[in-house]
Parts: sequence; C-alpha cells; structure tokens
Amino acid sequence: MQSATPSRATDTPTIVTIGDSHSKFFGPPKYFAGRAGLRTPLRYTIEPNPISAASVAGFRPGVSTLDVKTKVHQALTGASMAILSFGQVDLELGLYYRRAVKGEEWEAEQYAAWLAEIYANFLDSLDLSGTRIAVKGVNLTALRPRQFAIRYISRIVTKDEGQTQAERNASVAPHMLSEPEQNRLHLSFNDKVRIAAEARGFGYFDLVRETSEEADTGSVTPRLGENFLTAAFDHHLADTIPVRRMHYEAAGKVFGIRTDDLRAAQPVSAGRGRRG
Repeated sequence: MQSATPSRATDTPTIVTIGDSHSKFFGPPKYFAGRAGLRTPLRYTIEPNPISAASVAGFRPGVSTLDVKTKVHQALTGASMAILSFGQVDLELGLYYRRAVKGEEWEAEQYAAWLAEIYANFLDSLDLSGTRIAVKGVNLTALRPRQFAIRYISRIVTKDEGQTQAERNASVAPHMLSEPEQNRLHLSFNDKVRIAAEARGFGYFDLVRETSEEADTGSVTPRLGENFLTAAFDHHLADTIPVRRMHYEAAGKVFGIRTDDLRAAQPVSAGRGRRG
C-alpha cells in the first residue's frame, strides 16, 4: 500500500480509494496526464490502495487471510475523503468457489443479500470521524462468452492440481449463472449496497450506465459494452484512457468536486484526421 503522508500534506484535496484489484483504475498510471491530454495540476488527487483478491466476505468477524479489515482501517487513517470499492471478487469468483469447491448451496439473490449485510456491518464498524465516505458498486461482468468464463473461473477457484483443465471446467460449469443472470446478481448487490450506504449518510455511485450497452433483444438486463472488454485472459475492465478518466471523474463528483478541468482536457488523437 502506498504511503499516505506526501499527498495528504499538500493543499490539493486527496481522495483515498481502497478496494479489490478492480479499484486500480482510480489511480492514474505514470505519464497518464500527458497521455490523456489532461491539464495539470488537477483539482484533486487520488491515492489508490487496491488489494488483489480482497473480498466482502473477508469483512466478517475473525482473521481474514489477506487481513483486509486492517488494511482498510490503515488506508482510512487521516483521510478526509475515501471510497470503498469491493464486491466484484465475491460475485464473479467467490460464489463459484462456494458452490463448486465447498459444496455450499447458494441462490443468487440470497448470496447478494448475505454479502450486502456483511458490507453494511463492516461500514458500521469503521471509525470515520472526520472522513467522508462513498461506496462504489461493482461493474457488469466482463466474463463472456460462456466458455471463456468457465475456463477463467475454474482456473481461479479450483485447487486440485491433479485435475485436467477439462475436469476443472466440468466441475464449475453446472454452477455457473448465464451472463444475464450474472449481471442481475451484480445489479441486485449494487442496489442493496446503495441502500446501506445512503442509510448511513454515505455517498454511492457505480459505472454501470457508463460502461453498458443494450442487452440482447428481449432482455432487460444491461451488458458490458464490447469496448470495455479486455482482450486478455482476465475479468477486469480494459485498461484504457476512458476507463481511467471515468473513475477519476466519478470520484470527484461523488464528493461534489468540480471536474470541468478533466472535461476541458484536449482529446487524444486516434489517428490521422481523427479525434477520439
């Protein structure tokens, strides 16, 4: 985790973000301002604290393998504004580990409610004197098509090295939700987390609308836009300038900070004679 001292010592407001690996997009990589055509200095900075494989289930009483609770408390110390961004790992991997490996029986809606309650209880446990909090909901799933999703999930959640990949796939496939069902699970979780956050006076936002496309004909479930899918064997959003910018902008907006400097940035050329 990054040291909080240098950025918080300046007059520029700092937003601390902490979450699973999907929260990495809040932090601009090296040379991002120039690459994106941003004016500097911007009105606020972001101090990212992504924790790989961190889960909401790890907020339960007791010791987590990753000690996520302690890391959250440490990141929040001295922060005036902070964003929590957890849940994607639970919904796309944790559910199938519990179903396929541990043999637990979970209905999707039951699982979303269980996670949201854990999250809400953890929010109540935090010492937030002097800290404004916002919660970011999860993204729509990037795990598609189905065979890609099965192979990716089975590689992560199965631990038996004696199994072939085909055997791993076969052990996970019967427990998999369809893509529309998976996205409905994400939306249900987001709705429950939003209600919990607002009931406690916290901000809430997600990037579902910004990253979704129309679902298949006849379906009312949104779908992640193809331009946000990574070409890699992965379940994160594609790491692009639009993705980084929308995270940065949303972080400022949820705390009422003007983001017009970001909007006023010159677009990056997408080829000769084109703007994008």
